[in-house]
Formats: sequence, C-alpha cells, structure tokens
Amino acid sequence: MRGQSEPAVCPAAAVCCIVFAVSKTAFLIIDSSERNSDLYHRTGFFVPDPVIFFEHDGEGTLVLSDLELERGKKEARVERVISLGQCVARLSRGRRKRPAMAEVAADLLAQRKVRSLIVQRQFPLFYADELREAGFSVKTAKTDFLFPGRLRKSSAEVSLIKKALFATAEAMRLAISIISDSDVKGSFLYRDGKPLTSEIVRSAVNSLLASRGYLASNTIVAGGKQGSMPHEGGSGPLAAGWPVVIDIFPRSQSNGYFGDMTRTVVRGEPSSELLRMYNTVLSGQKIALSMIKDGVRGKDVHGAVMDFFTEHGFSTTSSSGATEPEGFIHSTGHGLGLDIHEPPRIGPGDEVLREGNVVTVEPGLYYGHLGGIRIEDVVLVTRDGNENLTRCSKKFRV
Repeated sequence: MRGQSEPAVCPAAAVCCIVFAVSKTAFLIIDSSERNSDLYHRTGFFVPDPVIFFEHDGEGTLVLSDLELERGKKEARVERVISLGQCVARLSRGRRKRPAMAEVAADLLAQRKVRSLIVQRQFPLFYADELREAGFSVKTAKTDFLFPGRLRKSSAEVSLIKKALFATAEAMRLAISIISDSDVKGSFLYRDGKPLTSEIVRSAVNSLLASRGYLASNTIVAGGKQGSMPHEGGSGPLAAGWPVVIDIFPRSQSNGYFGDMTRTVVRGEPSSELLRMYNTVLSGQKIALSMIKDGVRGKDVHGAVMDFFTEHGFSTTSSSGATEPEGFIHSTGHGLGLDIHEPPRIGPGDEVLREGNVVTVEPGLYYGHLGGIRIEDVVLVTRDGNENLTRCSKKFRV
C-alpha cells in the first residue's frame, strides 16, 4: 500500500486528479463552485451557494441542497450526489439546533471511516476547528490547488480559453477603435464633441462582453500618468500623445474560464522616448515568447526580459522613502484558466513551465513622467515551444 507521501495519479470522472491510496484520508471542500475553481474543475458544476464535496479513494461525493439536487445529478461530474436536506433531517432528530455544514461533512466522512482530511489553503478556519473538535486530522494541501493536474490544460480547456480570448479580442478592437476614431483637440481626445474618458471606453468594453456571455470585472483603461501604476483602473479624460493601457480579463458566465489581454495605444503624437519605450517592451515580449517551452524555468525568462530592458536604458528601481518603484515592476506572466492568476508564474521564483500550461506573457515598463506600456498575450506551452492563442494587433499609434 502507498503511503501519504506517495500519491497515485488516476482519472476520476474524466478529470485528472491526485488521490491518496490511504483509505482513511479524503480531500474536502466546503464552498461555492462559483468562486472555488478547484471545486468547479473537479465537479463541472456551477453553484452560487456553499456545498460539501469530498473525494475518497477516487470517488467524488457532492452534497447539495434540494434546490440544486436534480440539476446536480444531471450535470455534476461526480460519482455520488447526496441530498443535504436528508442529511440534515437525519442529524436533526431530537435536536433543537440545525446541524452545520461541517457537522454534516463529519458525519458522512465518519461513515466512510475517514479520519484525515486534506483541505485547500483558503479553507475556512471555523470549519477546520469544528472538524478537529470532531476528531479529524485537518491538513492543508502542499500546493495552491487540491488538484494540481488542472495546471496542464486539456484540449477542451484550451478551446474554452481560446473562446474567451476571441471575445476579449473583439472587445479590445472595440476599445481601440473608439480611441482611434476620436479627435485630437489641444491636449485631449474628443468624441462626438465631448471629452473621451476612460469610463466611456470601459463601459463599451464591458457591455460588449456582457452581450457575449462574459463578465468583465475591473477592466483597465488607464491613460497618461495613471498608466504608470499597473493595476490602476483609469478615470477621467484621455490625453492626446500619452499612452493608454487597456487590460481586459473577462470570465465566461457559462464555463468559468478567463481571457486576458493587454494592449497599449496612443492617439496623437507620442514623444520619441515613448516610441522607444514601446518598441523595447514589444521586443522584450518577443524574447520571452522565443524562450517559453516545456522545462524552462520562469525566472530564466523573466531575467532575460529584465536584462534586456536594463541594457536598453530602462532600469528598474524598488520603492525607497520618497521614491516610487518604476521600470519593470511585475512578473513577466502567470498561469490562466479558471483563475485569472494561477501557477505557474513567470517571475523570480523557481517554477518550471510544463507542456499544457497556459500562461500570459506581459512585460511592461512604468515611469511617472511617461506613463505605462504593457503588451500581453496568452500562450499554450508545448514540448518544443509555445502556441500564441491571442489574435489582436499590437499597433501603438492609432
């Protein structure tokens, strides 16, 4: 028999996962699959309210309210679906207080003689405390996910990400067309006789994506100096001759997968320094794209881009006292899928890219006196290189 330190890989309900062959150990999740990507990936079932899921000896069990029970039996990729109402009714006999979720989970797990639980790092402490009081050993997973196999995307998952990127590209082209169709009047951009603002562009992007079945949350349209802060959403009139950073990362309302894309454009006459900065970022992205393949360390890709920027006069400084950080102040990329940010990361850490990973490639430069420039594509890591899944122009001047 294998011990806990020797996980055996096996398929369960068409989902690749890791299961421990120790019969007294189970994975446990108490959460909503709408926000818990591990739960959704394992069950394929969207539900807005917390449910109980556990996996024991490769068998997945989902405990649903009567509201979701029949739908779960039809849609969920699990071996068993149990009525929460029946569990509560059985445990409530002779009691005044309704059993809590953790108590229901403890009862079902005890029936299977499970005494040791592995939970996610974000597993609620009050659930863990209740389970420990009931005699269970509760340990957190050693990785960010209970099912790390999900980091290598299946062909079906890649297709869903491509679909999300197609919608993202459509929204990006709309945003760029609004800016390119604007009029330069003095120092600002105008559209239909009124100042063109970040809010106008963002609203158009979000509305289009909603009509396509995607939720665009926190879309970035940051012009001028606002663009020098990578996660600044942007507000107010857009200035002529200054870069506008547009970062769109919508999530499908039907399957949960994200798209992610950034383009930077300028309307009007940019300075020669801005043009050089844009071309440097674009060249830095090409360097990263040329290096990404199975077995490459993320820090080697990130370091090559960082060195290239420095060699071309765009240095990076950290915050110290009165000065703000500037230059290349974030990682080169991150994993993408059911979470907008997931492993592996292309940054200073020791993570290694593997065939089947889907990652962003988004170098950027940020300076208060120039604004920000970021260019982001999404690629599928292959054995000998990568496939760029993004289809959208990288024209700077529009």
